[in-house]
Amino acid sequence: MNMSRINGWTVLGVVVLLAAGCNAQKERMAELEIANRDLMNKARGDVSQLSRERDELQQRLLAAQAEADRLRRQLESMPAPQEEAVGWTPVPGGAVIAIEDRVLFSPGKITLRQESLKVLDGIVSTLQGEYGDRDVLIFGHTDDRPIKKSGWEDNWQLSAERSLAVVRYLKEHGVAPERLVGAGCAENRPAVPNNSDANRTKNRRVAIFAADPELRIGRPAS
Repeated sequence: MNMSRINGWTVLGVVVLLAAGCNAQKERMAELEIANRDLMNKARGDVSQLSRERDELQQRLLAAQAEADRLRRQLESMPAPQEEAVGWTPVPGGAVIAIEDRVLFSPGKITLRQESLKVLDGIVSTLQGEYGDRDVLIFGHTDDRPIKKSGWEDNWQLSAERSLAVVRYLKEHGVAPERLVGAGCAENRPAVPNNSDANRTKNRRVAIFAADPELRIGRPAS
């Protein structure tokens, strides 16, 4: 075989191989460019999504801060809760203290016992001090047993007379009469069911209610 022909074929083969290699490299480069472009687009999308989520979180944070500020201002504008005097129980509209009838009266009587005056003096002190700006309602209560021997017409009369005895004592010891209201409830507002002697003892009582200052109970419009 002619040597020159062999060399020609060899050179041609090298050229073909080089050309094939260049084409493969170009294709690979094109693939890499497409992949890189896809990655860049995805990255831009992820950044945009993260940016939107960040903006939403910032808006929620601002809204939460605004609500916290509103609640803080509302709390600051509310009056501080008033602590009730010792022995008094907070109830809707004010505070109440209940005294069993045996502390204040002998059975079936409406005259205050001497031993009860120290208790009432403590109540006067509270009504002239911590509760000096409140109206005061005094409720007499009995149990459900009907009157038999004491001479009162019924439990209404007994409870009302006992209420008035306390009203008069408070008035005589400095509580302004325009603040005082006396009422008899008879057996109709028991503290506990009248189903035992112990419970009936609890129900025979005088309850003193100090109304919240803004409640001007029964007063004419000024």
